[in-house]
Amino acid sequence: MKKTVPPARLLAEALRGLSWLACLAFLVMWPFSYGFYTSFGIDMDRVQEGSRVRSHHRLRWPGDGSFWMGGEAFWLPDSEPVDPFDLGGAFFQAPRRPKQRSAWNKVGFWLFRGEHPKPTVPVQAATYARSFWVGVPSWLPPLLLGFWPVRRWVRRRRLGNSPESR
Repeated sequence: MKKTVPPARLLAEALRGLSWLACLAFLVMWPFSYGFYTSFGIDMDRVQEGSRVRSHHRLRWPGDGSFWMGGEAFWLPDSEPVDPFDLGGAFFQAPRRPKQRSAWNKVGFWLFRGEHPKPTVPVQAATYARSFWVGVPSWLPPLLLGFWPVRRWVRRRRLGNSPESR
């Protein structure tokens, strides 16, 4: 008789596999995060109060050994075309290292929040609206994402090599 696998276990195995893939991707980016700027994500435009708002949602390695996640938005003139959804990115460019403001920044932890008042309508030139970025050292994501799959692998190796399983 064929043994069926419960759906919860299939889901857990799929999530563990995705975690492992993400861990490997972040592991590859870790050494590059010290010398190159890399950014990818989604750009979205929308019409708001007679102007355009362009927002960027990104995963970013600025070149200082940290990894950032977040986004920013800009007010654009009404004459700008609206692109509701666009993939955006820049890969392995010259580093764009931010100015360090604290000891936390030196070890790779960042937090940026910025909000600017709405410009007068109609907007004549691109104007910064808001941003939110959280940054951590670039070694932290592969460590956290790899913990679950590696723990499972170690546990299976121990059970497979134990005297009780022989």
